[in-house]
Amino acid sequence: MNEALFLEEDQKVAINPYVSGLASQLMKTAARAEMKFDSTGWQLISEVLSYAAAAEQRMSEQRDRISYLENLSITDELTGITNRRGLRRFLGTTLASVNRHKEAGVLGFIDLDGFKQINDTYGHLAGDTILRHVSHILKNAIRPTDEVSRISGDEFAIVLTRCTSEEGVERLTQIQTLINSSTINFGGIDIPIECSIGHHPFAQGTDPSKLIEQADLSMYKNKSARKAEKQAKALEQAI
Repeated sequence: MNEALFLEEDQKVAINPYVSGLASQLMKTAARAEMKFDSTGWQLISEVLSYAAAAEQRMSEQRDRISYLENLSITDELTGITNRRGLRRFLGTTLASVNRHKEAGVLGFIDLDGFKQINDTYGHLAGDTILRHVSHILKNAIRPTDEVSRISGDEFAIVLTRCTSEEGVERLTQIQTLINSSTINFGGIDIPIECSIGHHPFAQGTDPSKLIEQADLSMYKNKSARKAEKQAKALEQAI
């Protein structure tokens, strides 16, 4: 078996970048040393490279499998966006970058108003439809550098990176308007969607647990204010 036949028979090996590089380096080394191989030598080299290719393929498949399982563990099954675990991972990475590069951003929390009542009235299929609808709105409203997560039943989080507090609040207000002006049609019935929203800025030295706590507290303050406003309007109309 000569070199030409060896290369021809093992073209499949060259598909693997690692083994292709190994074969190329071997050929260069042999050429520099003016090494001569008989058919047995070429067969041995071919077998070694084939073994290396198979091993590298198994390692690549294992890496892909691990990556798939990792993504699965941080993805919300219903909506396809990240879950609470994914939020914490992204937030940790983001805050590390903030500390290195003196950046800033805003964490937003969103809670759907009256979601339990919708489930009780129209069923959980309607609730699931709303959750997917809201997730779609959120995904389309953020930049590639941002992240949106479903962190519990009807609660979502948005991490807005590389923005001032004012810019973040403005964008979150726009998102709240988008959600509150939307409806879904379920079984021929238009169901309005409303949400409450809270936010808290982050910068260098921000503690992730305290950041989540403050954003959550801000959201519940907004929910209480919205509820009080609705009650006041209802009282005015009743008079």
